[in-house]
Amino acid sequence: MIKLYTDAGLNSNLNLAATAYVIKYNNQTINCVQQQNPNDNHYLEFLALNLALDDLANRDWNNDILFIHSDSKILTDSIDKKYSKHYQPILNEILTKLTSFPSYFVKHISDKDNRAAHSLVHHELIKLRK
Repeated sequence: MIKLYTDAGLNSNLNLAATAYVIKYNNQTINCVQQQNPNDNHYLEFLALNLALDDLANRDWNNDILFIHSDSKILTDSIDKKYSKHYQPILNEILTKLTSFPSYFVKHISDKDNRAAHSLVHHELIKLRK
């Protein structure tokens, strides 16, 4: 079982953005945070998941059940519905990548429950301000 936590953050006043994800698999924890071009926060949430799925594929870790956790309601709802009014192109990429897993589950969680990924984004935005 693969547990994946994703998050994104945007400081529109300073034009700073970051995405992050945490992968927990086989007693390993992979943390990744990346500066991004400022875009709207919802798009960045989709991007964080898309990047995490690329990482899983690159590690050849798509042979197990995937549990996706996100504090973005629009992301989790869009995956469940397989539709997004404004983000369909990146959602299509995500849905295509998800077909490589035997099965997947998506869960909307609170910021508090997404602490690891949220913290990575928060610290990256602070670092970028300096």
